[in-house]
Amino acid sequence: MFNKIVVLYSTVMIVLFAIAATLVYQYQTQRILREQTDANLKSAHVLNIYLSRQYEGIQNIFQQIYGDATLSDELIYFLNHEYESYLKYRLDLYTKTGEQRLRSFNTLLKNYLEQETSARSVSIYSYPNNFYMHISRTNQQLNNEAGSKNKWETWFARREQHSWDTMPQNESSRSGGSSPRSYSYSRELKDPWTLHRVGMMNVEFDARQISSWLESRASVKGRILVLNAQGTVIYDSEDEYYGQTYPYHLEQEKAGDWVELDEPSKVNILNVGNAGLSVVGIVSQSLIEESTESLRTGLILVTLVFMAASFAITFTIVRKFSKKVQWIIRSMNRIGEGDLSTRIQMSGEDELQQISRRFNDMGDRLEQYIDKMYTSEIKQKNAELVALQSQINPHFLYNTLESIRMKAYFVGAKEVGQMIYSLSVMFKNMVKKSTVVTVEEEMDMCSVYLDLFRIRYDGRLETEIEVDPEIQNVSIIKLLVQPIVENYIVHGFRPLEDNNKISVRARRADDRVVIIVSDNGTGIPEEKLTQIRGMLDKVLQPPDKGYRSIGLMNVHERIVLNYGNDYGVSINSTEGQGTEVRMEIPMLRKGETT
Repeated sequence: MFNKIVVLYSTVMIVLFAIAATLVYQYQTQRILREQTDANLKSAHVLNIYLSRQYEGIQNIFQQIYGDATLSDELIYFLNHEYESYLKYRLDLYTKTGEQRLRSFNTLLKNYLEQETSARSVSIYSYPNNFYMHISRTNQQLNNEAGSKNKWETWFARREQHSWDTMPQNESSRSGGSSPRSYSYSRELKDPWTLHRVGMMNVEFDARQISSWLESRASVKGRILVLNAQGTVIYDSEDEYYGQTYPYHLEQEKAGDWVELDEPSKVNILNVGNAGLSVVGIVSQSLIEESTESLRTGLILVTLVFMAASFAITFTIVRKFSKKVQWIIRSMNRIGEGDLSTRIQMSGEDELQQISRRFNDMGDRLEQYIDKMYTSEIKQKNAELVALQSQINPHFLYNTLESIRMKAYFVGAKEVGQMIYSLSVMFKNMVKKSTVVTVEEEMDMCSVYLDLFRIRYDGRLETEIEVDPEIQNVSIIKLLVQPIVENYIVHGFRPLEDNNKISVRARRADDRVVIIVSDNGTGIPEEKLTQIRGMLDKVLQPPDKGYRSIGLMNVHERIVLNYGNDYGVSINSTEGQGTEVRMEIPMLRKGETT
């Protein structure tokens, strides 16, 4: 009764504490989720500002070039003429104007590279003359790509569609080499007077600068992606989708909701002005769970402490009313520890006294039962001991067979000696405790078995055993092949004919070991062959233990039990021509399991 009170009170307190802990955990989880999402959104805003500055810096270059007639004329002349003609043009312009320092697009681009630390290089490509100039902070290089115009046109066509894109290695080689983690902005150059397309400018940026920028100005939470208008990832804070098309469709109206990506995630999407870029912030569910792990652990510990304290208080209050119950419990513990002489002497006529009386009756019956079982066990052990003593020592049999073999050799019966030796080898292998051997050992066992019958039927049995060296050390259940060979000796061998032949071949087929036992024996009638195949497919049950396929069924069931239904035995036979049995098992090395 008192135990019920304790259990009921404890259950109520456990439920209340669990509900309170769950509510606190949900509240804290929502708070952490909000903080993580806000931090991720802040990082996205910081990156948005960074990319906007980059885009504005590039647009400023084009405004300066097209806003200054001298710069635009010089650039158009450079793109439409050979470099030697361009140098002569510059010299003539210097002589004509008399200025010591003429404005040049080279100078403009170098000044831009010095001011924009994230920019690695600027490349200007000429459509008419099929060359490009690569400008970096340290050098300036002119490259001629004659003979590869088709490749250039393909590259330019893709860059026209992708103003922002990553710089894979095969493209970065055109711009003088770059870091594998780079991205670039491309824009066509047109003649301001004719509006003809004369070239393209490509500005390459170091993607690592984005990480440095974020780390210095925000606490990055979750994943940050930068996507171009076609969905190609030009920056990934976790470096997983860089250079790839992002596999998930992101919609602006679903920003801030749970979205199914690699896992459920919160998504923030910011467009970078008119640059054609999107900054995507992702906070995954696993990140939230990781952040709340310590909170969950703390709440569990606090809840357990309160539960224990509540239980202890309840137990202390009730204990003074439950001395009799404790007495019964202590007596039960003693009898549980093996003291079967324990009895409870309790006065009164209440329910606890009835329990104690039943307890004493149970102790009496338990002692009687154990005494009876103990006596039976001693008798069983004695019987087993007698059985063990009656067993012959295997080493005695080995030595006896060896003595007989040597005697046979001594009197000139070499074939008898060889048969005794083969029988001894078979006996040693069969009594080994290990149930798993190698294919080589199983084939050796089969060879020894066949040697016995080859000697017995001198000149009337031809054997052939082939093993693929690649599978010699593969594990196999012991005595899989021998029952199949024995079936042939018992049922298929023609003792009155001289052309009996059996072959055993083991080879590898992909991840399987295939063992084929074929003979030219009497074969199996079609009706019996159908019955055997039905039993292998679990359609029929074997008629009796003497049925000729009992060994075949035994082998098949052992393979299925050890390796599964994908493996087993199949059989083909033609009456009067022979039989072929095929076994398939997985290719496992020693110590491996299916």
